Amino acid sequence: MPRSSVAGQQEPDDGLKGYSCLTCRKRKVRCDRRTPCTNCVKTEKECSFVAPVRGKRTRAKPPREGLHAKLKRYEELLKSYGAKIEPSEDFNESDVEMVSQPDVEMDEDTEPQPKSQSDPFGLKETNPRLITKEGSSRYFDSALWSIYNLGDEFQHPEFETLSDATDESNVHESQLFFEPEHNSKFGNLASLHPSVQILAKLKEIYADRVDPMMKILHLPTFWPSLTNALQHPESLSRSLEAVIFAFYLTTVGTLEAAECQNIFGAEKSAIYSRYRIATRKALVNAGFLSTSSPTTLRAYAMFMMGVRNSYRSDTLHVLSGVAIRLARKMGLHRDGTSLGLPPFETEMRRRLWWHLVHMDYRVADLLGTRPSMDLSYGDTKTPLNVDDEDMHPDMVDLPPERNGITSVVVCLIRCDIIESLRKFPTLFPGDVRWDVLASPDITPARKDNLISQIEDSMERKYLRYCDPSNSLHTIVSVMIRSSVCKMKLFAHNPRQYANSPREVLQSERNIVFANAMKLLEYATLMQKGDNVFEKYMWQIGTSYLWNTMLYVLIEIRHRKTGPEVDRAWQLIGVVYSQYPQVFEEATGAVYAALGKWTLEVWNDHVAASRAEGLPEPSAPIYITAIRRCRAPPASSPLRTRDPLADSGSVARNSFGPNGPQPQRHEGDFPDSGNFEAYDFPNLLSFEMDPNEWIQWERLVAEEVGVAQVGSM
Repeated sequence: MPRSSVAGQQEPDDGLKGYSCLTCRKRKVRCDRRTPCTNCVKTEKECSFVAPVRGKRTRAKPPREGLHAKLKRYEELLKSYGAKIEPSEDFNESDVEMVSQPDVEMDEDTEPQPKSQSDPFGLKETNPRLITKEGSSRYFDSALWSIYNLGDEFQHPEFETLSDATDESNVHESQLFFEPEHNSKFGNLASLHPSVQILAKLKEIYADRVDPMMKILHLPTFWPSLTNALQHPESLSRSLEAVIFAFYLTTVGTLEAAECQNIFGAEKSAIYSRYRIATRKALVNAGFLSTSSPTTLRAYAMFMMGVRNSYRSDTLHVLSGVAIRLARKMGLHRDGTSLGLPPFETEMRRRLWWHLVHMDYRVADLLGTRPSMDLSYGDTKTPLNVDDEDMHPDMVDLPPERNGITSVVVCLIRCDIIESLRKFPTLFPGDVRWDVLASPDITPARKDNLISQIEDSMERKYLRYCDPSNSLHTIVSVMIRSSVCKMKLFAHNPRQYANSPREVLQSERNIVFANAMKLLEYATLMQKGDNVFEKYMWQIGTSYLWNTMLYVLIEIRHRKTGPEVDRAWQLIGVVYSQYPQVFEEATGAVYAALGKWTLEVWNDHVAASRAEGLPEPSAPIYITAIRRCRAPPASSPLRTRDPLADSGSVARNSFGPNGPQPQRHEGDFPDSGNFEAYDFPNLLSFEMDPNEWIQWERLVAEEVGVAQVGSM
């Protein structure tokens, strides 16, 4: 039998080993494989045969890019963006692949490390950079520009244009967005500044009406800048010029027609058009579409608020998207404390960012779309509860917060509402809309618990400090209580039971009816024309009002009769007294639908009263007016009289629960003729088909348009 080697291999029959001896293998010489071999005998070395062990094969891997090759590729990318790269003297291209270090390889089964709770969106992972220059800022969070330490002397291609100066290309690009208007007849904006006397009045009006609702200007520093710029126009920067004209525009937008005539000596429509066109031109001159200046962005935000009554909601949605992208480019979504910014700049950036967030959330909610996802990834803190007098540009530390109501309280309430809605779980991050309260994934008890927590927090922070004698405190109280009612209304919304086998519980209907009635009461409270609310009415929208009216009409249809129903008809009359569009011939679809449904529910109310043996209720004046507007053509072929002629000459906006109300507009109703034939569903369909709610909300968004962006 042949002997087996230690390696398990058989030796040849001639007695030679099947492999070289250990010494020959080390010397790398040919071995005759005898025992001992000739080489070992000649050198008098010990000859030993040890079977070689074959090494484990390694998996062939593709060649990896070396370190120098990577650096060379990155330098080429930087050069393509305009960066100047000085060649290294000791660089040798022949050593490119020789000095490469092994790359870090992650095993396929290794899970990525979870982000920390303090940085849930990984904002710090890329070591972001904020470059500031002369009041402008540019934020970088992509790996190419931020992950490598390029040094303070590094110049990004845009860094040279961060100052206020704008070249011709920037102006041309902005003109593509804001094309010149046909009725624009002025070229020199300097001639449009008002006189010193008018300017003083505008300052007082802005501080009283606009500033509490839109807290993005710091008046103690803005006003000296404005007066100095008007005294020395050669030093007026384009960004400050845009803010000044946006200041004029937003202030004029809050004036009543008589006020504007008294201050400017001209009609409001002419003055408003003048400053709207001037603000557009100033924004174009400032190159707003590619700006890195928070001052220009502030002017753009003020412009959006100034045109909210003349632009459609979908247009404002696009404008808001531009503002959010500009804000992220400037790093406003990052808190100034994490970027090492001064306290004053940090606080003013917070106010501007949260104003833009509220604008985008509000217009998206009105249009039935999700807000921008860009709003979800940031760590900007809410503004401090301080007055403007507590801050100055040279302060070293942030001022301590006050307890109670300050001039920034409206902004804080909006922030609290947004943060409260974020507590409700949603399928999509950042989907902060009132509709999240209607999610069937959350139990009603859980919803009520969260709403109670929000209500208690608002009570502790704001409501306990409200002074009824202060107009701002009063509007704050109404805003908070209205917001809580809206939350409860959405949480128990009957639309979530549409097309569902589940029947709406009476307890749910009671909650909906009670909160809808409260919202109507708050609406009528603000529409009384008292000086307490009148100066803030430019900020109050109507989209929530028409949805509330629909809820009330649906519930009245179920209840038919009773004291609560009688009270509801009174509130409906007060609301309609402020909106004569319900009674006009050429009216919008929303008003036509509400008029149709109001008549249907009223007829059911009268029929139910007869069936219960109750006295037949007399039709209010507003019911008579709607009925005359919807009369068939044959009943009045030649209508030349006011539809209320038989009830006396009652002026527009004079309908109320107890007869004629104080007139707020002049002129009688026009020849109303017939309502245009609208194909609106019956109220019963809203409880059976969820698509009817969607159609209705779209109708409201198209009808009432932009006047809702700043509403509660």
